[in-house]
Amino acid sequence: MKGYESKQVPELVMRNKQIWESHVIFPYSLNNTTLAFGGPKPDENNRNKETISFFPVYSSCSPRTFLSGPYNFSYLKPPNKVFQSAPTIVEGYIAWLDRVQRDYEGIWKDFSIFEFIQLSRMGLKYQQEIIIAALHFFESSTNTFHFECGMMTPTLFDVAAITGLPPTGDTYDPTRAGSKIELKINHKSYSKYIEEQNQLVDEVSDAEHVAFLVLWLSQNVFCTRSLQIAKMFIPMAIQLHEGDGSTFLGSGPFWLLQLWLNATFRAEMDLFLPELHNEEVAKRQIEGVRLARLIPRSRGLTHEQLFLQYFNAFLGLKEFKESFAPFATRQIGPQWFVHPFPPLPECKEYQNVVWSAFLTPTVISCRFALKSNDFGLVGHFPNFVSRQFGLTQILPKSIYLSERDICLGYYGMTEPHFYALLKTFGEAKYNLTPFQFEASYFHTRDFYRWWDLHYTSHLVDRNILRPTVKAGFDAQAIRKLKSSLNARGSKSKAGSNSSAKPPVPPVKTEPGTTTRKRAVMAETGGPSKKAKHVETVLIDDDDVVEVEKTDPMRAVEVNTEAPQCWNKMSFTYKTP
Repeated sequence: MKGYESKQVPELVMRNKQIWESHVIFPYSLNNTTLAFGGPKPDENNRNKETISFFPVYSSCSPRTFLSGPYNFSYLKPPNKVFQSAPTIVEGYIAWLDRVQRDYEGIWKDFSIFEFIQLSRMGLKYQQEIIIAALHFFESSTNTFHFECGMMTPTLFDVAAITGLPPTGDTYDPTRAGSKIELKINHKSYSKYIEEQNQLVDEVSDAEHVAFLVLWLSQNVFCTRSLQIAKMFIPMAIQLHEGDGSTFLGSGPFWLLQLWLNATFRAEMDLFLPELHNEEVAKRQIEGVRLARLIPRSRGLTHEQLFLQYFNAFLGLKEFKESFAPFATRQIGPQWFVHPFPPLPECKEYQNVVWSAFLTPTVISCRFALKSNDFGLVGHFPNFVSRQFGLTQILPKSIYLSERDICLGYYGMTEPHFYALLKTFGEAKYNLTPFQFEASYFHTRDFYRWWDLHYTSHLVDRNILRPTVKAGFDAQAIRKLKSSLNARGSKSKAGSNSSAKPPVPPVKTEPGTTTRKRAVMAETGGPSKKAKHVETVLIDDDDVVEVEKTDPMRAVEVNTEAPQCWNKMSFTYKTP
């Protein structure tokens, strides 16, 4: 260990090469203690010239902090509310929840969604400055946050701890919903919908149960932008009702990111638990209950002061701490989550399946609607963040071997392309051999050198970055920065290479309709005609239209400088 810095260990040697390349966890000894590397080890194909050109960061998906240019945080200031779709408790919801739970509590527990549904009683609060500050470090081709200490991200392991949802099951397919239950919806606003669907008396029918689940999915799980019931979730609600297994991903649930940030950076964000929640938290069955009650200790600060406080905290994450793996000890959660690892003989088969799902790098479907343009896949790379599991971080392996393989969520893939990619990535099998080991948060020296070179060569100089970010709150400073960068921007555009983007299949649309991709571009300040300011108006999550804005001063300016990953965040959910 001579010459190694704190928390550094030697890279594992390449003896038994095929084992290292095919396993997701393997042991080593340090000071007579058995520890574990998080695999798999990169093979020769993973170090080809094309792969190195885009990994660990694909240029068009770079974190906002890696890009020069002015910031504009006007959207953080009152009366703007960035996350209007945050889960809330509307009139009549708790009474309806109690009524449906009376008849379906046992089924919810059998399906492993009971504790998750109970989270909807809390009215989760967003700290928007924390979320937005974190998003400036997000890289969307790997779905990871890029901090100086390494990559970090919510994983299936974190989802299990926060919500109690298992990581196992089949890929969710909306076409598999039964046809016996018909749900008639006349009112889509949450309160009116409750009045319409809550039968108030007698036994809860199958149709009423499905109606409740549609509300829960729309308001508390996927948090629809329209603040209304979304019909696209009816097939999912029916499958939940029928107990059909599925694993799915959905974009938009920033509550999960909020709870993960609360858990991982509690000290850095200076969060605390008010005493009035001590009893509730002591009885918790999932970690989401505790995390939802944490609040900032800071009081009386402006939006600007809060944002800069959190931004500087993320910018200063120089070393991975044990507290950054808050669930590694697995003290709270369902029995299958807190079960010892390696597992006892009677539970070995299922536990190995669970841990394989936790640790295997792959892509997962983020499709939950029936439309032709709703096919999408996102990457799940637990090997990029091995320390979050109590494993030693080695130089990671990417499952993307070319730019064409990169999955960025929804970007207009066709149905054949969707199924072909799902099959291709599903064919890669990794082995898991359980053994007894102590949790550690080390990293190899090779990983440190690789990441240090990547981070220092991409991050904008801190002496420039900090005042530039601070200036994003000053309208006059924003205008000066934009004008000073316009000349440089026009020169750089002339030399830009648009061929660096992955090939995107054409999207099939009906005449006169607006695609989800166009809606996203309008929301994030994407390309538009110079003389026309366009605003996306969401009638509901099934219908998107564009209209010309009447107030050019507000235009798309509000979101122009929002993090580019804004509409690419995807998180995993499991229903039984």
